[in-house]
Amino acid sequence: MTPPSHGGDGYDRVTPRRVVDEVVRQIRGRILEGDLQPGARLPSERDLAEALGVGRPAVREALRELRAQGLLLTGRGRQGTRVASDRALPARVADDRLTTARQVNHLLELRMAVETHAATLAVRRADAADLEALRASLPVDDALGSGDDKRFHDALAAASHNPLVREAVEDLVGRLHDRAASGFPALYEQPHRAAIRDQHLAILEAIYAGDEEAARQSVVQHLGYVGRILDRLLGAKRDVRMLVCDLDGTLLAGPRLVTERTREAIASARDDGITVVLASARPPRSMRVYHLLLGLTTPVIAANGALLWDLESSIPLARESIDHRLAEAIFEMGRDLGAIVNVESDDEWFAERVNERILRGLKTYGVEPPHRVGPLDDLVAGDDPIDKVFLDLRDLSSEARDAAREALHGAFESRANLTETAEGLLDVVSLRASKAIMAQRMARSRRIQADQVTAIGDNDNDVTLLRWAGTGIAMGNATVAAKAAADLVTSSNLRDGAAEAVETWVL
Repeated sequence: MTPPSHGGDGYDRVTPRRVVDEVVRQIRGRILEGDLQPGARLPSERDLAEALGVGRPAVREALRELRAQGLLLTGRGRQGTRVASDRALPARVADDRLTTARQVNHLLELRMAVETHAATLAVRRADAADLEALRASLPVDDALGSGDDKRFHDALAAASHNPLVREAVEDLVGRLHDRAASGFPALYEQPHRAAIRDQHLAILEAIYAGDEEAARQSVVQHLGYVGRILDRLLGAKRDVRMLVCDLDGTLLAGPRLVTERTREAIASARDDGITVVLASARPPRSMRVYHLLLGLTTPVIAANGALLWDLESSIPLARESIDHRLAEAIFEMGRDLGAIVNVESDDEWFAERVNERILRGLKTYGVEPPHRVGPLDDLVAGDDPIDKVFLDLRDLSSEARDAAREALHGAFESRANLTETAEGLLDVVSLRASKAIMAQRMARSRRIQADQVTAIGDNDNDVTLLRWAGTGIAMGNATVAAKAAADLVTSSNLRDGAAEAVETWVL
C-alpha cells in the first residue's frame, strides 16, 4: 500500500474516500489525541484546504459537522473556530457512536430492517394485550416525548413475539433515544411530535387491520421522517444527486403551464449539478416542449415507465414493452366493453377511432393527433413494439365505466400494470414497466444510490417511484395512495408545490 503523502501542519493528504468524512476523521482524531488542545484555534479554511488537499467547501461542511458534534466552537471576528473546552468534550466523546448524521443514518438503516420485520410479525402474532400496550403508548392529543416514543417501539418489538427481534429493537431504539433525549430535544417539539404520533398511529392501525404491507410501509415512512429531522438537527445536508419529477399535476400548474418559479427552481437544481429527470405517462414527443423549456439534456421516463427515451437522438435507451399476445387480449376486451383502443409504439400513436371530445382535448393540451386512425390488429401481428395500450372509457356511462374498470383489472392486473392517469383513461403497460424501474436504471448508470434521489409526484402511477426514492414528495393535490407512499407532502400544483419542494428539500 502506498503511504499517504503529508501536507502542512501534520495533516495527511486526503485519500479517495468521501472527502468530507475524511476531513472530519482527521480533524477529530487530532482533537481526541490531544494534538489540538481545548481552546486552540484551528487554521483558516484556506490553510486547512491546502494542507488536506481538498476544496474549501469540503472543509466548511466538515467543520459544520464537527461543531454539531460539540467538538468545535465558532467565535466572533478574529476568534475564529476553536476546539471546545474540556467541559464541553467528555459527554460528546463518551457517546462517540452517534455523533454524526452518517452514524445516526447507519443506525436507522439497521432499525429499518429489523423494525419493518417486527411490524409484519406483529400483524401475524399480536394479541389483545399487545395491541393495548401499543395503544397505551400513544399520549393524548400530540403530547409526545422521548419516553412515549421509546415505549411505542418497545411495544412493537414485544408484539413480534420473537425474543431476538425484541432484544435487537430494544437495543437499537435505546441507543438512539438515549442520544435523542439529551441531544435532540427539538425532535419532540412541534410540528415533529404531532407528525411522529400520527406515524405511530398509522403503524398501529395497519397492525389492527392485519395489513402487513401497510404496517411495513408505515414503519419505513416513520423512520425515514425521523432520519431527515435528525439530519437537520445535526447540521447535515442531504446529498441529492438526482431529481425525478412528474409532469401533469406536478410540474404543470395547468394543462400546459410551467410557472416562472418552477422554471427557476429546476434551473437551480440543474445548475447545482443535480440530474433532473422528467417522468410521465405521456409519450416522449409530448414531453419535448417541457424538456426544452426547462433546459434539460437528460433522458425522459415516458409512457408510465415503459420507456427511458433520449429526446436528442429520438431513440429508446431502455424499454419494457407489452407481449403481443397480451396486447391482443386487451384489445379484444376493450372493444367488447365499448372502449376506444389506443397504442403507443416507438413514440407513435395509433388509435382505432377519434371523436369530437378527443379532438378538443388535443387542442387543450397541445397534443399532436394520432399518427394513424383505424384497426390495430396489424400491430399485434407484426414485430413493432407495443409500449403502452390505453383504453378510453370516457364515452361510457358512469355505471358502464365502473364495470369496465372492474373487468379489466380482474382480467389483467396480474399480468400488467394498470393506472387511470385521468378520469376514464386507463393506461396498460408491461408488468416490468414503472417509473421507479426506469429511474433506478437511470440512477445506476450514473452510480447514484436511491438514497440520493428525490422524487415528486401526484398520482397512483407515481407510488412505486415515491417509495423507491430516498425522499418521496407528494403534491398537495396528490391521490391518497401517492400521499401514503411519500415521505413529505408539499403544496398543490396550483400553488407552486413542486417549486416549493425543490427549494425546501433539494436546494
